[in-house]
Amino acid sequence: MKKFISLGFILLYLVFWGCKQNASEIKVIGFNIRYDNPDDGINAWPNRIPLVKAYLSKESPDIIGFQEALHHQVKDLEGLLPEYRWVGTGRTNGKQEGEYVPVFFKRSVFEMEDEGQFWLSDTPEVPGSIGPGAVLPRIATWVKLTHKASQIPVFVFNTHYSHVSDEARRQAAEIMAERMKRIAGTAPLILIGDFNIEFQSETYQQVSNLFHSNNYLMNTVAHMDPEKKPAKKTYQGFSEATRGSFIDFIFVNEHFSVKDFRIDKVKTDSVYISDHWPVKTLLKIQ
Repeated sequence: MKKFISLGFILLYLVFWGCKQNASEIKVIGFNIRYDNPDDGINAWPNRIPLVKAYLSKESPDIIGFQEALHHQVKDLEGLLPEYRWVGTGRTNGKQEGEYVPVFFKRSVFEMEDEGQFWLSDTPEVPGSIGPGAVLPRIATWVKLTHKASQIPVFVFNTHYSHVSDEARRQAAEIMAERMKRIAGTAPLILIGDFNIEFQSETYQQVSNLFHSNNYLMNTVAHMDPEKKPAKKTYQGFSEATRGSFIDFIFVNEHFSVKDFRIDKVKTDSVYISDHWPVKTLLKIQ
């Protein structure tokens, strides 16, 4: 029986992820890469670069939303991903200082039409501005793309919410909901991020309801294999011994059907790809 189950799982995986994608399908990855901190020891950024390269080469996503990337890390990713174009700025000054939340996308799949960023504060256009309840600037990057195969416009937003308080995260969500509506309207929209909100918590429900009522967004995790849900977590802090938390999500609106959602656990015996596991979803644009 176990052999049949294993074989069935392998076949199912190949159907969703191993086969060549249909032209209307879009693979999206959300990935907090952990800022380059020399104190991370064996898990410092230079040691993790080979894992990042191998993982992204194997997955070959159409869109990637990274979080916590410092400028030199963005340049490293640019070198690892020559077939992609990217947009984004540093959160501290709107240039190269501070963490980025860049969006990378395949040149062969998308044409860029417009892009921008805003701060999750009462003054979203002011670089480096800090929102209520937060202690650091928080930013959102967005890009308007044309999906070449279908000529359908697709808006992608990428963000990283405050780690300090639920109030800061709720305020950030309100700003984002309004901005997404203003920028994208009712067009196809993908929202990627490290939201620092535990899945199914009270704050998560409030934010999820806000996104649904304002932007018609749904969390792609709804399409995760039910057997994997009890053990799910995306943040592990470089240790699977910790309880961890499920805080990284990909939301989409009604213009997409969701074929699958997965959390990818990538590590060698001694090195983790990041202190967060990447999350990925396979979408069909409609």
